[in-house]
Amino acid sequence: MTRARFQAGFRRNRICLGVALVCAALIRPAQDCVGSRSGDAGQDPDLLYFSSPAAVKRMALGYDCLAADFYWMRTIQYYGRRDEADRRAVRYKNLSTLLDITTTLNPDLMDAYRSGSLFLSEPDPIGAGQPLGAVKLLDKGIAAHPKEWRLPYDKGFIYFWFLKDYKAAGESWLAASRLPEAPPWMEGLAAMALSKGGAMDVAISLWKRQLEESDRANIRENARNHLLSIRVARNIWTMEILLDQYSRRYGSLPASLKELARGLGRSLPLIDPLGTPYVYDPETGEVKLSPESKVRYLEVPESLKEELRMTMGEEFKRR
Repeated sequence: MTRARFQAGFRRNRICLGVALVCAALIRPAQDCVGSRSGDAGQDPDLLYFSSPAAVKRMALGYDCLAADFYWMRTIQYYGRRDEADRRAVRYKNLSTLLDITTTLNPDLMDAYRSGSLFLSEPDPIGAGQPLGAVKLLDKGIAAHPKEWRLPYDKGFIYFWFLKDYKAAGESWLAASRLPEAPPWMEGLAAMALSKGGAMDVAISLWKRQLEESDRANIRENARNHLLSIRVARNIWTMEILLDQYSRRYGSLPASLKELARGLGRSLPLIDPLGTPYVYDPETGEVKLSPESKVRYLEVPESLKEELRMTMGEEFKRR
């Protein structure tokens, strides 16, 4: 009798699980269907029926990890549907809530903390433009996984690149460096950030690690775009600084960037990293990317320009 009851209970659980899977799989198509029939999808397709992580956890009926996987899939869809995002009143209003629900259901879903923090931090239109929300999400992950060095590393990354708080970045990386499995380079990264020196080199190092270590294609592509953007910004800033030097020496701007190179006796990056020549206006001295460039330029902090100006200033003095 006991065995028969166990088998009956097991069958019921399998049926319930199957129903739960089917219902979860149909949530998004049902939302799309309702939205299209109601005529509201074009206005603001950003309806979230359950926004309380605690309530969703109760409704999961013990299948927390399974529900977390579905919410994580929903989060990726929500972030990745750019055409839908363009129709929302606020592009990624519910992103932080979806991530909170996902990590409440499964605190061990590391990708939700790490990728989710980038989704939140990137400015509009790439992301939600909520770096403080990203820090909050990572703090939640750190509380659940106090020995995982990658989470304070990511937190330092958010502070360094998006919030420009180098002291907080250095402190996060220093905390990460003290964890058992932290790589040896972490302590040096913390030291550079805390000394406020080498910001350009730190930025390049951070994006290179994103490019090399992430297992998500969109994260790697984002890192690649940032690295290309840093190279473009450094090239343009370098030529702007040299144009100023040329103007002081000769009393006018050069007719072309090649003339600038000849006049100062140095080689210049006349084409962008993907092979398209930069555009130069001899009337104003402006240097910019060509409209035909294949580089997807993302904003680079102006603070890096000041660092480059100081470095080149020292170089001019030595000459």
